[in-house]
Amino acid sequence: MHLRQLFGILLQRARLGLGVAAAVFLVVLAAFALKTPTYSATGSVVIDPKGVNMARPEQPQTYGAPPDTSAVDTQVEILRSEALAERVVRRLKLYNDPEFNASQAPGLFGLIPAKPPIANPSPRLVSRVANSLLGHVWIRRAGLTYVVYVGVSSTSPQKSAAITNAYMDEYLKKQLDDKIALVSKANGELGASLEKMRQDAEVAVARVQEYKNAHGLLSSEGATMAEQEVSTLNTQIAQAKADAAEKQARLAAAQAQLRNGSGGADVGAALGSDTIKELRKQEAELSVKLAQLKTDFTDQYPEVKRTSAQLHDVRAEIQQEINRIMSNLRAEAQAAAGRESSLLASRGVAAGGIASNNQASIGLVGLQQKADAAKAIYEAYLNRAKQVAAEGSLQQADASVNSPAAVPTSPSSPNMRLGAAIALLAALISAGAAVIMAEFWDKHLRSRIDVERELGVPFAGVLPDFRSVKPKNLRGPDAAPQEYLVSHPFSGFAEAFRNLRAFLMVSARGDDAKLIAVTSAVPREGKSLTSFCLARTLALGGARVCLVDCDLRQRGVTKLIGPREVGLVEVVQDKVPLSEALVHDDKSNCFVLPAAGKSIPYDLFSNPDTDDVLRELSNQFDYVILDAPPILGVADARILAGKADRVLYLVQWNKTPLRAAQSAVDILHECGANVAGALLTKVNVKGQARYGYGDSSDYYGYFKNYYIAAA
Repeated sequence: MHLRQLFGILLQRARLGLGVAAAVFLVVLAAFALKTPTYSATGSVVIDPKGVNMARPEQPQTYGAPPDTSAVDTQVEILRSEALAERVVRRLKLYNDPEFNASQAPGLFGLIPAKPPIANPSPRLVSRVANSLLGHVWIRRAGLTYVVYVGVSSTSPQKSAAITNAYMDEYLKKQLDDKIALVSKANGELGASLEKMRQDAEVAVARVQEYKNAHGLLSSEGATMAEQEVSTLNTQIAQAKADAAEKQARLAAAQAQLRNGSGGADVGAALGSDTIKELRKQEAELSVKLAQLKTDFTDQYPEVKRTSAQLHDVRAEIQQEINRIMSNLRAEAQAAAGRESSLLASRGVAAGGIASNNQASIGLVGLQQKADAAKAIYEAYLNRAKQVAAEGSLQQADASVNSPAAVPTSPSSPNMRLGAAIALLAALISAGAAVIMAEFWDKHLRSRIDVERELGVPFAGVLPDFRSVKPKNLRGPDAAPQEYLVSHPFSGFAEAFRNLRAFLMVSARGDDAKLIAVTSAVPREGKSLTSFCLARTLALGGARVCLVDCDLRQRGVTKLIGPREVGLVEVVQDKVPLSEALVHDDKSNCFVLPAAGKSIPYDLFSNPDTDDVLRELSNQFDYVILDAPPILGVADARILAGKADRVLYLVQWNKTPLRAAQSAVDILHECGANVAGALLTKVNVKGQARYGYGDSSDYYGYFKNYYIAAA
């Protein structure tokens, strides 16, 4: 089954579907409308997962940090816990509220008065009421934020707001109570052991001091006297070595310059002496003056002699000053070396004292470690005790009320929009289920595929329901199907019978295929009209045709041509000649043997005379069509089916039950009948086209104008 067929089923059973949908829609909508209205109040709290401690101002304040999902989810679960619900129950005394404790409600439709209020509820009752309260509470986190929404539903708007606010208040109080309990417990534990730790630390420090006094391990600033003395001597020795090395280097450099013959003029110490600088200046002035005098006078000139003597004296003084400087350098180098030796000797003596102290310090290390450990533990506990004491008065909850719940002004339930949507969905589902159940509960035949698959016989064609194909303006005698067939030979209705005529011609197996029985499973499937129209169609095609009305009870063909006095019964029983009983149809040139008379003979078709009549008709006509009664209800049809050369089996489209149709085919096979094919009759071509099975009637719309134009 493809989508078009399914859509066709829905269209064909639209009345059933719409009826079921309307009923279900009204029932579901009424159920929503009759519900007791409830009101929902919503508040929100902001959770701080960092847990800032006001007693520790040194804690970093981090703002804009990503949410700690695990911490916030933990608080959400605490909000959903039964313990918190029990606190709210006790605070608001909800165990006396009939909405949460049904045992407090009046009984027997209000005839039995409510029970008196409960003063001291049992823990079991509180737990039961808390579970009932949790059914009215919803907790939801806003995405990945720190905000958590708290909502409570109740039949009273004031009650829903009061419970919501109480829920948030109890949540904050529970956090504070838990923190204060932890602080009190820690404070008690610290106070019990702090005094003992102080005593242990004092004893350990006293033992260290006694050991130092006993072994002379006097110290200042963390080191013993010997260590400080050695440290000072090491500093002085380093300075003395540097000073001696510097002075020795200056002396060596000066001696090297003297050995090179410079006379000490370029000695560094001499160059830095102010006296030598002054003497050099005088020497330079006298040299210039002497040079000027020699240009004008001889060496014997008194002024020249006097200037030369002065220059000689200055140079002698310079040399004396240089000699004095060299002597000073040697003295300084010897003094620095002596100071270095003295300091080294003093350090040796002090080092001996350090060795003695080190031997005594071995025992001091253990005592000092114990004293330091005891002191550190005591100080840590002392600091923690101070923090705990401060925390006890500065504790605050790790959350705050972001938005208190307001009294709702409109009920949240029943939500009529949601109810209408649910009612519509239920109506659609129910309608679909009803249509499918009706479709498969009693399956009908609608197409070639159904006929060939379910009945196992060839498909002879489709005969449309005349009401679905006749023109709208058709009135009068021509409105009868058998008359329209003749007056409009090129219409779609006439074309369907020509297709049946072609099927009979193709399926014929020689001259022994003249006797054709037309039957169906149940009455009112169009046998008589089909037989009459088929006879006319064959006759209009030039064949000699006789139609025999074998349905002695309904006499459908006889009713179509009008009452007659002589018919089949009279021919068989009273030996009336066929020529007197046959009725000629002037419009198509076919003949009809009616079922005249009022009596119904017993077992007429088992009479051998009936076989003689049928044999005579076969000799006179090309086709003898037997309009037989329904196969399931009348035994005559089984006899006629066995006598006929071929059987046309009629099934009313979308009406005949499948099981009835199959049973009729089985009976035909049991009778030895040659079922030439099955016809779908009274087919609504528009309805058939909706199913989309692909039969010829599906395409009636394509040829509609073609048929009208031809007609």
